[in-house]
Amino acid sequence: MPAQSGSLRGAPTTGRYTYRAKVPVRPPAEAKEERTKLTHALEAHRQLLSHALSAIRTMTAARNEMIAQALEDGLNLATISALTGENIRAVRTIGLAYDDLHPSGLPRSAHVDALRAKSEQLKAAEKHRDRIVNQREALIVTALRTQACDDLELASLTGLTPEHIRRSTRGIARSA
Repeated sequence: MPAQSGSLRGAPTTGRYTYRAKVPVRPPAEAKEERTKLTHALEAHRQLLSHALSAIRTMTAARNEMIAQALEDGLNLATISALTGENIRAVRTIGLAYDDLHPSGLPRSAHVDALRAKSEQLKAAEKHRDRIVNQREALIVTALRTQACDDLELASLTGLTPEHIRRSTRGIARSA
């Protein structure tokens, strides 16, 4: 009589790999609830990130216009560069982009205060965006580790490409 390569119950006797995809790791209701929470959180973070990026674009446009107006009113490049954190070449490029401005007559201190305030608002918005991105990355890792979503589904939920998901989560242990 030939020897069996594996038993019908329990672990195989020969050490061969056994496909166990149909064996539930956890109760389906628990898995579905966790999956629902993760997908809602990922959708919320996608919307939060969209709002943060929109706010950053708006603030950047306003700051750039303030930079151009300050240059038109005689504030020097080095002062604007120090206030905004941009390099002198970027400040010069921003100033040259606005060619239809006329001197406003505002004092130097008004420009300095306005540029400083707008730059601080922009930095705060960028920090907020970075926190949202870090939280999203943590949610992606959690979803992959718990197998709540696959790469393609995560890509559609986050607005990233599947390649970006794979690249950013390379080396992360995924539960089997």
